[in-house]
Amino acid sequence: MPPRAPRLQRRPGLLRQAAPHPDTATTGTTEPTDTADSGDTDTPVDPWPQPTFASPPEASDLDDDADTVHFALTPTPATFDITDWQTRLRIPIDGAVYGDSHPAPTLRAKVGDTVRVDVDNRLEDPTTIHWHGLAVPFEMDGVAWMRSPIAAGETFTYTYTVEKPGTFWYHPHFDTAAQVDRGLYGALIVEDPDDPSVDRDLVLLLDDWREDQSIPVDADHVHGAHGAEGLWTVNGDTRPLLEVTAGERIRLRLVNTSNQGYLQLGGGDAPLFVIGRDQGLLPRPEEVDRELLGPGDRVDLLWTPGSDAALPALEDWPYSLHGGEALGDPTPLLDVTVTGDSVAATTDDWPVEDRPPTPDTEAPAFVYTFQGSAHTDDWMINGERFPEVTIEQVPLGDTFVFEVRNLSATEHPFHLHGLHMELIARNGVQPAQYSDVDTENLGLYDTVRFRTTADNLGAWMAHCHILPHGDEGMMTVLEVVE
Repeated sequence: MPPRAPRLQRRPGLLRQAAPHPDTATTGTTEPTDTADSGDTDTPVDPWPQPTFASPPEASDLDDDADTVHFALTPTPATFDITDWQTRLRIPIDGAVYGDSHPAPTLRAKVGDTVRVDVDNRLEDPTTIHWHGLAVPFEMDGVAWMRSPIAAGETFTYTYTVEKPGTFWYHPHFDTAAQVDRGLYGALIVEDPDDPSVDRDLVLLLDDWREDQSIPVDADHVHGAHGAEGLWTVNGDTRPLLEVTAGERIRLRLVNTSNQGYLQLGGGDAPLFVIGRDQGLLPRPEEVDRELLGPGDRVDLLWTPGSDAALPALEDWPYSLHGGEALGDPTPLLDVTVTGDSVAATTDDWPVEDRPPTPDTEAPAFVYTFQGSAHTDDWMINGERFPEVTIEQVPLGDTFVFEVRNLSATEHPFHLHGLHMELIARNGVQPAQYSDVDTENLGLYDTVRFRTTADNLGAWMAHCHILPHGDEGMMTVLEVVE
């Protein structure tokens, strides 16, 4: 491999820092009040009307071309409410949306489609859109360190072709922690016509909000202790009720959009049937008792409830980024009722392939070491803080192995832009089957090896997807060169 490139130099006008956001949400009394619509306090809602589950709205395709999907997104300041199902408090949020809804509309495309997205920035600050998990051209990746962001009042059109099916998502990659924290995110689904059919294909965007009403709002976190295992929402609602019919086949596409909250999913009285993760369907589905979703992670579940089967549900089991599984009882995320008397649908037509992982025999070309402390917020990779980093360079077309080590006392979800990675070993142990990822959690003092092919020219961000960690320096660059 070629020698390392020199340290990244700041380029004038391209590494701008957004102005601090004002304190736009307020905390207040938890006592009943007659000003329920004032938005000045967290207002009790009694009785609490349990919401019915609803997927985010689907974005309209503005193009009649069968091989092109054309969407319009308008980042806009917005206010919305989150209601805590446990305390009955209504939490007013001064946030942001893409258009008219929180969460944002789901973008759907088919493998091979050209995707065009017109962005009209109506925020007061610059912004971008990053297509998390998609290998798009570098100019379309939505990072702002080598390209100018979309200024307030300006427009930009993203154009790329989707080559791989799966559950992806989109969010800003400028002033990232603050803008995602305000609610700027949505799902992007790339469908494969060869996938087995299901009766319902549901999107679940999972986010967490403050649970301690006394925590003051600051410039970066408009609703307080975001990510501190607080109040989780499903598509903006807390503990919605999903009504299913016995005999249905239901595909659930889950995305953890939280800035730093981890989800350890359980299935109530039933195991979880995992059919896909970051990069589409698994070679062979897996039945698990728990499924960990770090920030940025996705998982596809298949539910086939029957009248005599264990009742499915979604629960969050206690988990801490400071040490993994924690004590305590699970918290319900989604309640489920089953009607009808049909038996469970079969899964005989689901793809099953015996595909072992690539042998872990190759020495790593380079190593990324995660370091830092939650006490100092001094987060680094290889002792460097972005943007003053050493850029690793690999030639176009090379296949190589690299290693990521976590030497800090905090877990970190590692995310790489622009390239797909095969997970080939964790702490010297290979996975049970081939695993194609773009976001992979590193537990305390884990060592993880990835194998990838440098098939996409560009200078790709590699960072922790706990967004405050990335904003505070835990980010570097892997460049694919001619």
